[in-house]
Amino acid sequence: MPTIELILLFIFIGAATGAISSIIKIAPTLIAIPTLYFFLPVFSLSLQDLILPAIATCITAFIPTHLYAWIKSMKHGEVDSQHLINFAPGIAMGGVIGAQLLSLVSFLLFKIGFTLIALIAILNIILRSRTKKIPSIAISKLGHIPIGLFIGTISLVSGNCGQTLGESLSTLKAVDQRQRQGSTNGFIVFASIAAMVGFIFPAQSFDHATFSGFSGAIHIPLMLILAVSHLFFYWLCRNRGNTLDKTVLSISFVIFMACSLIRLWL
Repeated sequence: MPTIELILLFIFIGAATGAISSIIKIAPTLIAIPTLYFFLPVFSLSLQDLILPAIATCITAFIPTHLYAWIKSMKHGEVDSQHLINFAPGIAMGGVIGAQLLSLVSFLLFKIGFTLIALIAILNIILRSRTKKIPSIAISKLGHIPIGLFIGTISLVSGNCGQTLGESLSTLKAVDQRQRQGSTNGFIVFASIAAMVGFIFPAQSFDHATFSGFSGAIHIPLMLILAVSHLFFYWLCRNRGNTLDKTVLSISFVIFMACSLIRLWL
């Protein structure tokens, strides 16, 4: 079983990711993964050695919150169903493939992918503040599955749940602003649940002698702790924060990501 200190770390990560993602709608793994990279050495552990179980545990833990957010969006009619139908199947298949590939890729490749996703997330935040409508990009029906596969695979290999690239896709397709986040939540749910299957049956096993309680690459006790903490603080902070609060949090997130990327590469 994990130590009390490690449990407290995951409770703290859940609180931070839940509160921040509830207010400014960013992928919680973009906060969770760098935090683990900073603090795991305190417990004589290394993210480089535990990259698969760390990402698997985090992405699986965030599924209940993403599902809750998606259901709320559907109840309020804030989901572009056709947009979701077009790309969700490919994203789900990409989620399984990405979860499998994550057990095979090197830490260097993960760092490259994570860096690209982080930079795209920052770009998404900048585009949200633009009042000028972005022209829609036409995508043929034949392109729906390949694009979905690309989004799902790249997201999971980069330690992301599909939120960042899914939001970019919704922006490029000029999905209605009121339906953009709800549609993205749908992509996240499909990618995350599909990825969970890949994490339970990873392509390559890893040494988990340090801890017990694994199901495939997912550490069940820490996953449950993180899931409860994340969902509680997401619920607690929902519909909170004015424009100033969101601006300050967005700037803080950009600074955090910049510091994380510098620390990741140096």
